[in-house]
Amino acid sequence: MTQSIQRLLLSTLATGILSCAAVPALAQHSHGILTPGVTFPKDDSVLNQAPRMITMSFRIDVRLLKLALYSAEGEWINIGFVYDPELKNNNFVLPIPSELPESAYYIAQWSVTDDRRGLVNGEFKFAFGDGAIPPSETIELESAGKVEVLPDTGSYRTESVVPN
Repeated sequence: MTQSIQRLLLSTLATGILSCAAVPALAQHSHGILTPGVTFPKDDSVLNQAPRMITMSFRIDVRLLKLALYSAEGEWINIGFVYDPELKNNNFVLPIPSELPESAYYIAQWSVTDDRRGLVNGEFKFAFGDGAIPPSETIELESAGKVEVLPDTGSYRTESVVPN
């Protein structure tokens, strides 16, 4: 094989490897654009009193497909979010219409798209009131000492014995 053909093959191989390495970097970058730069309440924050609104600011205009609030126990809390297919913005403010039920913390789950990069989901947690602690600490305390026990591969299968 001539030296020029070897260089061409090495150059082609290197270009292929570099282009494959760039794809995950581009994918990660595009998802970063679709995550909120600022939320209120901030993730894992503790407030003195219940928030009267939830706000989310994005780096670019997005469609807010979902904004749902849940208690620590996973109970849905109606905050009146309604998807508007015509609304595309980079700032969203949703008033919380009523008193929040008692909970150790709250989970705000959201979904957005910018019509180009696909769907991105996320969440942020917060707590409020006297004696409240950051949600991450509550979750850690709740899971302390618990061990996840998973079955061995295939242990859910049983062999049936056929009588003779």
